[in-house]
Amino acid sequence: MKKKIATYLVAILAFTMLFAQSPNEFGHGKKHHKHEPPKIEEMVSNLSAIQKKRLETITQESKKQVDKMQAELKSINSQIRKLLDAEGDQTNTLFPLFEREAQLKLEINKEMYRTRQQINNVLSKEQLKELRERMKADRKKHEREHKKNPPQK
Repeated sequence: MKKKIATYLVAILAFTMLFAQSPNEFGHGKKHHKHEPPKIEEMVSNLSAIQKKRLETITQESKKQVDKMQAELKSINSQIRKLLDAEGDQTNTLFPLFEREAQLKLEINKEMYRTRQQINNVLSKEQLKELRERMKADRKKHEREHKKNPPQK
């Protein structure tokens, strides 16, 4: 019984996320952006050649993994949209797709966190501080720009 409830909750969550993130008949949703790791070289002023090489390797590997998962996620979302438009009860087909969609999103988040940890291990404490300050400033700048020019519906 608990497994059924958990399955339904995951399906409801996935269904809600689908409509919140992809354009549909209910309105415009958020657009998916490809994972682009931050350009650490541009945010930290005094990286050594060894650090630059390590960071490049880390970000390239992460990008490969995330791009692969995002391609599958895009395919899953396309299948879900088609099934939602189909006649009749599509539960047996949709629910496994909802679960795979949620699993992919989880794996993408985990990969991005692992990448962050690897980057943190390459940088010194001073460099990490500089990076965090720069990222915080960039976030604030983005928020200000977003308030001035909200997305069009």
